Amino acid sequence: MSLIEMRGISKSFGQNRVLSDVDFTLEPGEVHALLGENGAGKSTLMKILMGVYQPDAGTITLDGEEIIGRSVGEHLNQGIAMIFQELSLVPNGTVADNIFLGREPHGLGWRVDRRAMRREAARLIELYGFALSLKTEIGRLPFAQRQMVEILKAVARGARVLIMDEPTSSLTMHEEAALMGIIAELKSSGIGIVYISHRMAEIFAVSDRISLVKDGQLIGPMRPAETSVAHISGLMSRGVATVELARGNAARPGTPALEVRGLSTAGKLRDIGFSVAAGEVVGLAGLVGSGRSTLAKALFGLLPDRAGEVLVDGRAVPPGDPADAAKAGLALVPEDRRREGLVLDQGLAANISLPNLDRLRLGGGWPIFSRSAADALFGKFRTALAINARGPRQAAAELSGGNQQKVVFAKWLATSPRVLILDEPTSGVDVNAKAEMRALMRRTAAEGVGVLLISSELEELATTADRVLLMIDGRITREAEPGLHEAGLRAMLQDEVASSKRPVIA
Repeated sequence: MSLIEMRGISKSFGQNRVLSDVDFTLEPGEVHALLGENGAGKSTLMKILMGVYQPDAGTITLDGEEIIGRSVGEHLNQGIAMIFQELSLVPNGTVADNIFLGREPHGLGWRVDRRAMRREAARLIELYGFALSLKTEIGRLPFAQRQMVEILKAVARGARVLIMDEPTSSLTMHEEAALMGIIAELKSSGIGIVYISHRMAEIFAVSDRISLVKDGQLIGPMRPAETSVAHISGLMSRGVATVELARGNAARPGTPALEVRGLSTAGKLRDIGFSVAAGEVVGLAGLVGSGRSTLAKALFGLLPDRAGEVLVDGRAVPPGDPADAAKAGLALVPEDRRREGLVLDQGLAANISLPNLDRLRLGGGWPIFSRSAADALFGKFRTALAINARGPRQAAAELSGGNQQKVVFAKWLATSPRVLILDEPTSGVDVNAKAEMRALMRRTAAEGVGVLLISSELEELATTADRVLLMIDGRITREAEPGLHEAGLRAMLQDEVASSKRPVIA
């Protein structure tokens, strides 16, 4: 008997049919990978399993018992847990509070026994090897550490079924290895895991079976040994875009598009200096917590304590003011699209328009903006980035994670920047969309824009960037040798972590 059996599942949202007669099973002690393009319906299928949505048709059983129609709380109590891609934590609660959210231990008088809660949370953190402080508020943690808390929260519930939606999207190499160890331990205890990811190497390494959602229907399951990345990519609805690199020839002579001299912040960055030429893609590699995102924010004026010089086309950009940075020609696609990149309850045209309001004004000097011009701007980038959306008025919150990322990318690309800073720009997007966006980075550089690409995916840096800088503990310590592949970059990064006291490059 299967641990989970979903039979004939169908689901529509208004006139949009998302799932049609889908069968999906999960066995005890297996990892069943679930793939598909952004918006294909895989997250919807799992939210139905979780009880977030009710299907229009079909049945679901857990160990042979019908569970359809029950609430999220009932599904949680029966041992079905989901790590959502966008997380479900309380920002002003501590790490310990969030690990036991909704199941806090109680003492006399029904008061929460915080001592017992912290003791058990500390045991779990030590058991699974995550670098977390019990008393830190979630809102103060970087995304990767918030994701660790989400994983621990799910594991701590004693789940029999664990749904992981992009669980490694912002984890370091060491944290990924720890997660793989956790998955192996969960499998050995009979827990079934549904694993949603766009990282194909990860999928083939961890999964026992692979299924693909396409046009609302399920293809598979397939055994990893019986298929390939190329085969799965071919099953998706669009062909994989080709990234044409001009390694070593892309940079244009003259004044750099971006030049950084002695950049430091009080808390993290130390005497950083580098440049990005017009027409060049410069990659930035480093572990989570090394200061990569802090550097991106400092360059864009989001950190008032920035010291040192930032120059765009040879002109200094004042610190501490994002508006000045944008006027100077800087653009930032942030790591956390939902909190920092989008107004979720606003339409897509409105989101793309936000940094482009001056060009969308009606004539006469009045502060009135052209809706038709905003819609046309949305339409242009909807086509260019293959954004899967109903139209310009659809709320950003309704899109899949990958399509939300494309909207953030589009709104800054529309500013015609001189320097485009991309912080994990392909996080949470499918294999075809990754290739398309990487090709777009190259096309953007070919138009004379300097691109700073921050990515945890070393394969992305190796195939997309002209040069790669290594960042360790708030310093840029080394430039990678030209032409290194992913394995070479990984080895060099590991070497730099082990030897982090080397002098900073000029």
